[in-house]
Amino acid sequence: MLTYKREGYTHKIIMLRLLYLLLYTLIATVAGAQQITDAAKPYVKDRLAAAITTYQTMVEANAWNTFPVDLLLKPGDTSKHVTALQENLVLTGDLPLENAGLQGVYTSALEKAVRRFQARHGLAPDGVVGPNTVVTLNVPLTQRLWQLQHNLSLWDSSYLAAPQPYIVINLPDYTLQVVDSGKTVLQMRVIVGKPGLKTYPILSELDMLVLYPYWYIPKSIAVNEIVPLLRRNPGYLARKRMVLEKQSATGWVRVNPWRVNWQSIDASNYVYRIYQLAGKQNELGHVKFLYANKLPQYMHDTPEKKLFDYPNRAFSHGCIRLEKPFELADFILEKGSGYTPEKVKALWNQNKPNHYLKVKNPLPLRIVYFTAWVDEFEQVQFREDMYGFHQQPQLSAE
Repeated sequence: MLTYKREGYTHKIIMLRLLYLLLYTLIATVAGAQQITDAAKPYVKDRLAAAITTYQTMVEANAWNTFPVDLLLKPGDTSKHVTALQENLVLTGDLPLENAGLQGVYTSALEKAVRRFQARHGLAPDGVVGPNTVVTLNVPLTQRLWQLQHNLSLWDSSYLAAPQPYIVINLPDYTLQVVDSGKTVLQMRVIVGKPGLKTYPILSELDMLVLYPYWYIPKSIAVNEIVPLLRRNPGYLARKRMVLEKQSATGWVRVNPWRVNWQSIDASNYVYRIYQLAGKQNELGHVKFLYANKLPQYMHDTPEKKLFDYPNRAFSHGCIRLEKPFELADFILEKGSGYTPEKVKALWNQNKPNHYLKVKNPLPLRIVYFTAWVDEFEQVQFREDMYGFHQQPQLSAE
């Protein structure tokens, strides 16, 4: 057993460890009671309910520490705040009791625990206790408990059971998972809408793919982003392999962008449409995924791969960009349409522009908004409420 300079610290950290063991035992018991087909699924309601029971006990223990907002800790540092950090991470199970070692020293074991804590909260797992990690550490356990309870209250309306295989995208986690045979068979990072251009949760079916798609630019993007560029240089369209058309009595006709007075064009008189041809520059990449939806939102490939390296990926105009679009397309065509791998390869090799392919047996799609859940590895996960959908009510002062 570890010994410390302060006996009280030994007693406290053992108490915190016991509380964590309660957390682990409750969740593990739930997982063990589930059928094997449920235990490996990424989102399971009973695991979340078990975490709530444990967090209620953690709140009652009143053992959570907070930290100065300007705190900065790196491996090898010494600080009076290390002890409090260890206590928190032992309580959450990120730091094993036997690794809660030298008082005041930021050890490699503590760094590993911080990385685990960061990953569970959607932060970049760099092992440095900086501004974002301090803000997360300073969230009261009462708020975490409310977060768990609120997500559970929304579960049945957000996550209807679906036949497998199915696709689930958790927006605050920026992650897509394909679930088949009771487990995740494909996982990837995604980019979703900016807070001002939200991607909305939906229960739908993915029923159409478009190989080598054209990008028909929405009017809002055309007016607000493309037209200002054309005022300076109408040659922008040719450089980006874009086509300009104008609506007429007989349909859409191609127009020379150099013959348009772009200085006079705004939202009130924009009667054009712009689309981008298939190719390496196309903003939709090489494949688009369509699902029944009242909004002009869909999933697609992207040439901007570097954006997937960011931990928070709310960069789009509302559509969902995929890290592994080809793997998803191949899976859907094989599982949903019954194509052989050879047939799928032949479809790609046709290089047919804007090639629509209906999925014979559409795959259920669940786009959800969970800011708290327990994953298939029995880890309690929290994410930022980036759209403000889960705002905790403020108690009024009496």
